[in-house]
Amino acid sequence: MGFDAKPATVKTNIAVQRRGFRICSAGPVLRPCGFSMGFDAKPATLKNGRCGTRTRATTLGYNGGMSRLRRLQLTGRIFFVTCNVLRRRRKFDDSDFEALAKTVDAVRVRREFLLAGYTFMPNHWHALIVPARDDSIDRTMNAVKVGAARAVNRNRGTSGSLWHLRYFDRIMRTVKEFHETIDYMHLNPVRSGLVRDPGEWAWSSFHCFGGPGPIRLQVDDLNLPCDKKTYL
Repeated sequence: MGFDAKPATVKTNIAVQRRGFRICSAGPVLRPCGFSMGFDAKPATLKNGRCGTRTRATTLGYNGGMSRLRRLQLTGRIFFVTCNVLRRRRKFDDSDFEALAKTVDAVRVRREFLLAGYTFMPNHWHALIVPARDDSIDRTMNAVKVGAARAVNRNRGTSGSLWHLRYFDRIMRTVKEFHETIDYMHLNPVRSGLVRDPGEWAWSSFHCFGGPGPIRLQVDDLNLPCDKKTYL
């Protein structure tokens, strides 16, 4: 089972070849389409046919590095992740969301992961992430959390830990679960009482799937089977 490889253009207008899926939508609610099953395990290619360098991030501005609890080092799977802001830290505003979006975009280019969807909330964020072939969800999340903590602290003129040490993740096992998770993320601001309609919340991938926009952070194209019962 494998992914088709297609170049993806990120918000910074840097074209990078990555393993990709295609996500198709008909209006604001995501609809399944495409017939590519699973993924191709080939690494993404950058300039001169060489993969980008991956370095282990430090823990500056991040609460103690990665979790000590062991995780399965699975690659080539779609992970639904949730990352929470420490309760003692101020809730995120638009400038913090922008710093987080820029960090996710930069780490995506550097580590070559795929971003299939996201929602940024004042005290947490959700995302659907596919780590690069030779990477893991743990290392990918560590890089995002470290980079975002630095960016937000710099933006606020503060220092110190920003995130809970532990983040939560779940592997998407079927196409149906993937689409339900997309809808769950996009409706999160509505359920929290922040807006009445998902299109009113600026910081989610709803706008990449037919929402009113503007798109603050572009997602990658995934090519998933039409049959919702298909295992990923």
